[in-house]
Amino acid sequence: MGLPDPRDQSSLPLLKRVQAGISRIRLQSGQTGARVRLPITTHIMAGLRNAWQGSTCEDKDLLWSVVCTAFLGFFRLGELLPSSTSTWMAETDLAWGDVAVDSLTSPSMVQVHLKKSNTDPYGQGADVVMGVTNTAICPVKAMCQFLLVRGATAGPFFVLKNGSELTKPAFIEEVRTFLQAMGLPPHQYAGHSFRIGATTTAALAGLEGSLIQTLGRWHSTAFLSYIRTPKSRLAIACAATRDIAGYLLTLTYLGDGTDHGVITCYVSVQVVMDVYVAQFILIAIR
Repeated sequence: MGLPDPRDQSSLPLLKRVQAGISRIRLQSGQTGARVRLPITTHIMAGLRNAWQGSTCEDKDLLWSVVCTAFLGFFRLGELLPSSTSTWMAETDLAWGDVAVDSLTSPSMVQVHLKKSNTDPYGQGADVVMGVTNTAICPVKAMCQFLLVRGATAGPFFVLKNGSELTKPAFIEEVRTFLQAMGLPPHQYAGHSFRIGATTTAALAGLEGSLIQTLGRWHSTAFLSYIRTPKSRLAIACAATRDIAGYLLTLTYLGDGTDHGVITCYVSVQVVMDVYVAQFILIAIR
């Protein structure tokens, strides 16, 4: 009919300006609609472990195993736990037989087989392998301890002592209860906080982006949006930038009387772990 395509904002500049205005108003009023999801860190995990060990919770081994597996396996929580007791399906969800250790006496790794995930829409499956860490936060040790109390019963893998499956909402609520007791804002942590925390920890540890992408089973650089840089690290980087900025120089020199040039020395600061590298780039213009 000769009318502009409503999906093409370039043909409707007024609509584009209205949308930009709405976005600006929402941003100024704090109504961005984005959920705040803070990362679960190793420090928080240690706090959870200590809290559960000192509690009368009957399923502490189960909870700790889920925590270690979700974090060190870069899992989406929905890949490990069903959303409800009525939605678990043996064909797609984690079950007894999908988890294995390499040794009963001295295990060094645990393997979790995913039948399907968000990054595997065709259900080709993926095997996630986690090794011994020789620290208090160890997925192999946690998994073996849970297997001792679980038994070899078919059905959902992560089950409570009463035999019912642990659901994602129930697990998140349990974690949030202890987070609140630790003085943390519980509703700013969700199931994805473990995957965000794992990605952030790996990035701060200096792992290459390609390796993080592989560990998290991403098919693109979407993992970059999961990295949360601590404010303390930003403050240190800012201070380092301020100190190095004093070396930013512009020098003018004369040649042999027939030509002249300008040398500009640029300084960039690259943050790698706790090491700040000043890169000086010299450009000579004659």
